[in-house]
Amino acid sequence: MDNELKDKIRIAGALTVLVIAVFSVFFLFYQQKEKKNTAMRLRLFYSDMSQTLQYSISFNGLPGDWDWYAGYKNADLINNYLAKYLHVSENCVKTVGACFPDIQYKNLKRDDTSVSLNKLPSLKLKNGISVAFETISSCKQNNKVCALVYVDINGAKNPNMFGKDLFIFTIRNSQAASFTPFNMSVNYKNLLSDEKLGCNKTALIPMYCSGLLYSTNWSIDSKYPW
Repeated sequence: MDNELKDKIRIAGALTVLVIAVFSVFFLFYQQKEKKNTAMRLRLFYSDMSQTLQYSISFNGLPGDWDWYAGYKNADLINNYLAKYLHVSENCVKTVGACFPDIQYKNLKRDDTSVSLNKLPSLKLKNGISVAFETISSCKQNNKVCALVYVDINGAKNPNMFGKDLFIFTIRNSQAASFTPFNMSVNYKNLLSDEKLGCNKTALIPMYCSGLLYSTNWSIDSKYPW
């Protein structure tokens, strides 16, 4: 092999290493930007929804007085007590499948879960966030959970995955804490490591990710299973 050919091979190798390095830096930069955007959008939604609940309570009383019913019978309740106070671009409370995709959401190891949201009463907000409501109980007792609130921060767009763009909150019969992350009272260790619901890559349905982000002041740190 002559020297000219050796030089060409060295140059090609150096260029390959450079291209890989550039793409690696770009990927890391993009991932960090995506993490910050996710945390920011979720924090703003939490703040907006908390204020919306407080505003509605001031006019309509506590959520426990709103007559929640199991199943999908709460269309008028959602429209009268929630939707009218939000910036809604599309109301899917009485229309199946318009605000959420007809899919099963994935967990953090990219396996399909049993969770599909397109049949729940839902709203699409003007900021692109989709919100679905699942009634848990009539919630007459103090601090009782009335409904789960499923929040997809980019609507029908991918990845449609728990902990990446889908997060779970609750509406409670409470004056002070009517809107909270799902099971925010769970300790930090279990928020991360619970085998079924924890915010980790082996959990079946990682529903604790909103609680984990709340506990870290809406910051996606190195322990978050991105």
